[in-house]
Amino acid sequence: MGFKLSILLGGLLFISVSGSAWYIDRLQDNISTLKGNQIALESSIAQQNDSIKSYLRNQKIQAEEMQILEKEKQESQREAKQLRLTFAKHDLDNLALKKPKLIQNIVNKATKKVNAELIAMTNPDQFDE
Repeated sequence: MGFKLSILLGGLLFISVSGSAWYIDRLQDNISTLKGNQIALESSIAQQNDSIKSYLRNQKIQAEEMQILEKEKQESQREAKQLRLTFAKHDLDNLALKKPKLIQNIVNKATKKVNAELIAMTNPDQFDE
């Protein structure tokens, strides 16, 4: 009876050691998988953080450019208002009838100036600098 009990206990010990070894091997596989997943996630998070920083930087630049454009627009509106007031004070019809060459020269010079400014503003190569 002692011999059978020893064999039985030895078998149980062998089964439990084998089961433990198998379980530890499975745990190590799971740990390796989890570590790989963690590295992939950390890399993905770093890329997303860089992308967010870039987006915020671009957003700030665009906001600054919008402020500059808004100031330029307001300045243009002030100039247009001033020109309207100036033209409202003068009777250009009467002046054009009396001195057509004078008016023609002034209009031609102003038209050339506005045309040059329009070409400069709409030049697609101006942003390549």
